[in-house]
Amino acid sequence: MAKVRKVGREVPVTASVERFEVVDAGSGQDVLSKGLDAVKARVSLVKTGQHVDYIVRVFFDGQSWTVTRRYNEFAALADILKKKLASVPAIPQKSMVRQFAPEYLEARKNGLNVFIKELCRRRDAANCREVQDFLLLRQRVPHLSQADASEPVQSAEVQEASFGIAHFEYDPVQGLLLLGSSDFSWASRMDTKITNIKMPWEKKAPNLPSAQLSLWQQSPAELKFHMQGMNRFTALITCVLMANCRDKASCLAGLSDGTIGVLPMKSERGATGGAGQVLPLVRHTAGVVALALDETEQWLFSASSDKAIIVFDLKRQMIQCEVQAPAPPTQMFHCQEQRRLFTSLKNGLVVVWDTSVLPLQKIATVPDGAPSSNPVTAMDYDSSTGTLFTGSKDGISLWTVKTSDMGGWGRKLGQITNMEPPSAIAWAQSSREIIAGFETGAVVIFDLDQGEPSYAIQAHADAVTAVKWLDAPRRLLTASKDRTLKIWDFPSMQRAPLDSGSWAPQQVQAAMQAPERSWARTSGSFSGDPLQGRTSGSFQHGGEGYQRGPVASTFSGTPSAPGFSTAAVSSSAYTGAAAVPPPVVGAAPSAVVEDSDDDLAGWDK
Repeated sequence: MAKVRKVGREVPVTASVERFEVVDAGSGQDVLSKGLDAVKARVSLVKTGQHVDYIVRVFFDGQSWTVTRRYNEFAALADILKKKLASVPAIPQKSMVRQFAPEYLEARKNGLNVFIKELCRRRDAANCREVQDFLLLRQRVPHLSQADASEPVQSAEVQEASFGIAHFEYDPVQGLLLLGSSDFSWASRMDTKITNIKMPWEKKAPNLPSAQLSLWQQSPAELKFHMQGMNRFTALITCVLMANCRDKASCLAGLSDGTIGVLPMKSERGATGGAGQVLPLVRHTAGVVALALDETEQWLFSASSDKAIIVFDLKRQMIQCEVQAPAPPTQMFHCQEQRRLFTSLKNGLVVVWDTSVLPLQKIATVPDGAPSSNPVTAMDYDSSTGTLFTGSKDGISLWTVKTSDMGGWGRKLGQITNMEPPSAIAWAQSSREIIAGFETGAVVIFDLDQGEPSYAIQAHADAVTAVKWLDAPRRLLTASKDRTLKIWDFPSMQRAPLDSGSWAPQQVQAAMQAPERSWARTSGSFSGDPLQGRTSGSFQHGGEGYQRGPVASTFSGTPSAPGFSTAAVSSSAYTGAAAVPPPVVGAAPSAVVEDSDDDLAGWDK
């Protein structure tokens, strides 16, 4: 079987707290100095005075050394890791008054020992720079301070100057990026509402916007985006969608006032609008929370907090039907191949609708049991295996979903617990990893085979609102309330040796269901994916694999829209990662795409 490359490197480190030492840091022999030292020794907020040092023994690759740390340093490390990891081992509680009783210090030493041992055991914590610096790993082992080919690298960044990014859509074939930004500041929104109030004798003027929908075009040769157009709205944007209709392609945005904003995809470059246009007839009684599209029928599904799901025909510009969900929806996902609409709810359930008939028919509820008090905060679906991924306060759950015209059911496959509810998740099929974004701004990669986190990135300074995974170039896009969208390049997969014979369908089916998937190549040499050539990195055929060079990433705003949308210049080079193995051949049907001119159709339009 082909071995897939997991994100992050192996750091075989172990550590334990061997002992503690009470350090007497007296400042003088006079009575006043001794009195001050006695007070300092009891107040834990004072850094001087009598204190306790904990001696940590570290083992790595045959080496051994000791590290002296105080309790405050342990506590500071735990506070940093809480913002970066999905969960952090428990640490002994802080105390305002220093205590030097042997029994107390021994109990604290044992607690810190459990804490540091758990960090060394976990792959995501051992890959954190803060843990490595705490244990002096990067000082003792120089190669750990250098970039590694197994680690994701930020290759580009897009900045919204006005508002935080609430949601985004990305079409890699056409090179289109759609950003929906909203004002997440409560004080700023209140100020906008007050400013928009007009007295009878005041001159009418356009209301100040609270949200912005912008469309960007990517350059075919590099990660460079140019704004094509944008619309502004007084209501907040909650979700966005690109509707590539046959007659007229449009960008859609769900708004907090129950309407759906529209931005024509073929608008003139740099065009900006005043008050944004909205779809006719579609108006919910509460805010729109999710949008989905049936590309075959050109039906738009809009879900609202009022439990209503409206089906709108984009060709005929008319409402087809309206159904009621059991609880307020949170997200939607439409599987085009199966004609199934997955709707996650605030009561912890996921309702599956049949979209091949109207009105929509509810054919399954996952799970079948009673509703939960924990809403589903994130959702993704793998149509090739029928696996549903949901995120909530209970963690990340995996469900196998089987549906037919007569009904359906969902069975729980597994669950990854001990974490805060994720705000967004994405399934990486090629490496069997789940990528989750959190309110702390962290992006955590979970290894499905091990059932635990394997790598963590402090991607943003504020909450992650949306993530999108591209399996062919192994690229991740993350958006946040901190007004940035970042693009990450993940390591490629390890290739399997060529097999002279092709697999039978039974063998392919068995490989899909195996814990570690492998697919045999049946023809020729690997030709790469259609997106890899759009960066400035180079690709070498043969056994040497990928060689990715610096990626120049420059984003330019539109001069005609000052103050509402800008883009930052950012570049990232793969230092220390000159040769990365190419993707595993056929790790997933979607992961290997034949490189042809057809794949670039419409790119320059």
